[in-house]
Amino acid sequence: MRVNLKYFQLLTDAVIPLLGYFFWHWNLYFIVLFYLLDYLAYEFFSHVKAKKVQSLKREKSSAWLKLGTISALLFISNTVFVQLTMQALVPTIDFTKEISAFWNYKDMGIEQGYFLLPLIAFAGYQRYKMEFMMTGMFQKTTIQHIFKNHIQAQLLAFGCIALTFGLSFFIVFPEIVYVLGIVLFTGLYQLFRK
Repeated sequence: MRVNLKYFQLLTDAVIPLLGYFFWHWNLYFIVLFYLLDYLAYEFFSHVKAKKVQSLKREKSSAWLKLGTISALLFISNTVFVQLTMQALVPTIDFTKEISAFWNYKDMGIEQGYFLLPLIAFAGYQRYKMEFMMTGMFQKTTIQHIFKNHIQAQLLAFGCIALTFGLSFFIVFPEIVYVLGIVLFTGLYQLFRK
């Protein structure tokens, strides 16, 4: 059941951006923002997990402080590097305009920002409950274990972003190549960080 749930989650994580690209006219940056919001939720709930483990096991806060800081710095670095990569791929991009367009995009009369942000937060909370609380993982794990795979996955993401950034100086692929690459990489990232 747990394996099936993991694959179902991977499938839904891939379907939403692909539907967005092919049917809702999302551009590459819309998809990047969607994944950055999901990444933010995962980062936030990693710290929630660490807090739960620390309070339950009375672990020293130094492990959480050290690993949580590294994780947060990698999150910020990856987010900034993604923006630089987008600027390299689309030199005319106006980030303020794109973020506003993403937030205010209407589908079925509802601006997606008001729908998508709570949906991503709810999905993050559900993952936390189902994978961490209901399984009793919070009693079996350590703060080091919580952040180990997450930090490794963040380093892998940093490498992929750096590769894309470097390649952008030599060749810019059609947008669909980046969209499919992001969806594929994110699926692998999800598998790796679990």
